[in-house]
Amino acid sequence: MLAAMVLFSENAIADPVLDKILKTQNITLAWVDNTKPISWQLNGQPTGMAIDLCLDVVENLKQRYKTDINVTWKKVPTAARFDVIAHHQADILCAVAANSGQRNKLVSFSIPWLYTKMNYLTKKSDNINHEEMLAGHTVGAISGGTSAIALAKMNKEFNYSISVKLVRDFNEGFNLLAENHISAFLTDDIIIRGKLVDIPDRENYQMSPEGFGETLSYGLVVSKDAYNMKDIIDEEIKTLFTSRQFDKLYSKWFMSPITPSGESVKQPMSDLLIDEENRLQSTDDNSSQF
Repeated sequence: MLAAMVLFSENAIADPVLDKILKTQNITLAWVDNTKPISWQLNGQPTGMAIDLCLDVVENLKQRYKTDINVTWKKVPTAARFDVIAHHQADILCAVAANSGQRNKLVSFSIPWLYTKMNYLTKKSDNINHEEMLAGHTVGAISGGTSAIALAKMNKEFNYSISVKLVRDFNEGFNLLAENHISAFLTDDIIIRGKLVDIPDRENYQMSPEGFGETLSYGLVVSKDAYNMKDIIDEEIKTLFTSRQFDKLYSKWFMSPITPSGESVKQPMSDLLIDEENRLQSTDDNSSQF
């Protein structure tokens, strides 16, 4: 404890989040349930790609500051996940978190660890095969999310007269589609893939053939004043990339079985993510020559 206090004193910084973590030897990690393979609950504990990344950050902090750090998990509602971080109710968001200009005004994002696009999920029997076929239909979207903004923009630009049904979370969106209350559910591609591995009648559903809207980058999320924490998180993600440990993590959650029945989301690394890894690897190789 004394060593931790000394280190805390020597590394006094203008970062209230990191200061609090070191002083209390506790970190609160926020997560969202039911979003395979990013974060969900297994045997009463959070698990998933974002969870592993956050735990790697915690290990980094322990080694850097030579101190024990207890982890407190805080399950948060999907629609409130960014507010929880902005209001300092948790230290890092370990969940589905697509970076956007609007969200950047509220919180800070780490460097990307995933690139994805939005997709819409429909029932095959409805024969909705192109985005213009959504015109006149009711489409579900997470309240306050990027999909709701994209639908509003599409309505304005193309006058599709899409009725937008705002939902609290991903499960509600999928359930409304299953019960025919909406014709489509628009959300991130990887979340749809994660949900489909759990649906017994998945053959009755289809994803849109092409991604919808702009490419989204996922990051871990901290408050705007957590300057040093963001730097540490970025450093840890870079290290995972340059050491190729990220490849193992990615394969574990996106290419390997994640259900008791042995289902996988089968989502290879995107070209953007491969390019990012190669760029960081090249930068690391060049810096090591000096």
